[in-house]
Amino acid sequence: MQNSEEKRNIELNSKQKSGWIKIAVIIVVIAAAFYGYKAWNGGKAAQPQATQAQSAEPLVIVKPVEKADASTQPSEYVGRVEAIQSVQVKPQISGEIAKVCFKEGSIVKAGQLLFQIDPAQYQATVALRKAELEQANANLDAAEKYYARVQAAETRAVSAAERDTAESNVLQGRAAVSQAKANLRLAEINLGYTRITSPITGKIGIANLTKGNYVTPASGALATIVQMNPVRVSYSLPDRDYLDQLELFKKEGSVYKTKLILSNGTELDVPGQRDFEDNAVDQMTGTVMMRLRFTNDGGMLIPGEMVRVFTQPVKSHIVNVIPQTAVMADEEGDYVYVVEADNTAHIVRVKLGREMGSLREVTSGLKDGQNVVVAGLQNIRPGVKVRIDTSASANVYDSNSALDATSGAEIVTSGDSGAAKEEN
Repeated sequence: MQNSEEKRNIELNSKQKSGWIKIAVIIVVIAAAFYGYKAWNGGKAAQPQATQAQSAEPLVIVKPVEKADASTQPSEYVGRVEAIQSVQVKPQISGEIAKVCFKEGSIVKAGQLLFQIDPAQYQATVALRKAELEQANANLDAAEKYYARVQAAETRAVSAAERDTAESNVLQGRAAVSQAKANLRLAEINLGYTRITSPITGKIGIANLTKGNYVTPASGALATIVQMNPVRVSYSLPDRDYLDQLELFKKEGSVYKTKLILSNGTELDVPGQRDFEDNAVDQMTGTVMMRLRFTNDGGMLIPGEMVRVFTQPVKSHIVNVIPQTAVMADEEGDYVYVVEADNTAHIVRVKLGREMGSLREVTSGLKDGQNVVVAGLQNIRPGVKVRIDTSASANVYDSNSALDATSGAEIVTSGDSGAAKEEN
């Protein structure tokens, strides 16, 4: 009995020990799993922190400053169409407008009647001046006849004073006739001013005053007429280009090929006639203002319109170029972001030349090979470090063939550049 009881106690103790061992094993496994997960998660957390620090640097695409032959495409300038003649039609006399004799917006011919001012009072004035002239002629005739009789009389029959008076009356009569003639001419001129005609052939605008309005010389312009054919286009070109154009004029005369592109994209291949160039270089812009004259039979060139002017190339010019997307501007002028060797971006002020498709000539501020930011500009500030997206830069912006296709400018290598300079 006692032995069996001891046996049960031993078995019970053995089961309790086995249970505690299992619990301990489970605790150890759980602890190992917990610390293992923590270590694994901590490793992952460290990686994003490093990635986050790296991603804090803005991602940009850069493009090196390159050289291009600017003469592989026509030189492009921005011009404005101007009327060679522009006239404000104003009244020369006072009176009521009796008739408007043109259609607004139409082409009027030189000498065409535009406005008719009521001529009644001016016709009456002409009639009055004619009567005054007739009276003056009659008085002169009487004075001359009397003077002739005095001259024919014997000296003792007429006093010297009477002779002088007769002669004076003749002279006064002649002066009165001249005055009457002048007054009549003035009246006829004023009567002519009642017919307001066009001084030139051109396109007339709106009638600022219409029938029934009383006008005076101080009333201002009744309408405006601009000459539509021919017209001229004025534009400014760099002094270097101006000198080249002078060489071209010497070779080919005053007419040479040009192309105009209007605001709606219409292209006009028309010869330009040399009309005028300024006598000095603008010291602020380094440009010379020039005008070309064009025929405008189709009426496509409207005075005041902005156009793009393309002139034929004169000779080879190797220039520094950057993509148009790199250029930014503020109140101080144009600038670009340049990325240095330590990947720090900073602002460089530049002076720009002609547009060459998707490229822009840089006349000063940059050196060949400097890296300028062409994409990602909205994310950077002066002095910050940036990350360069080399793959995108290589695929999109760093291809000479792609640049050539989009801009029309021939990108040259350093060796080609030297050769071109020697030719130039």
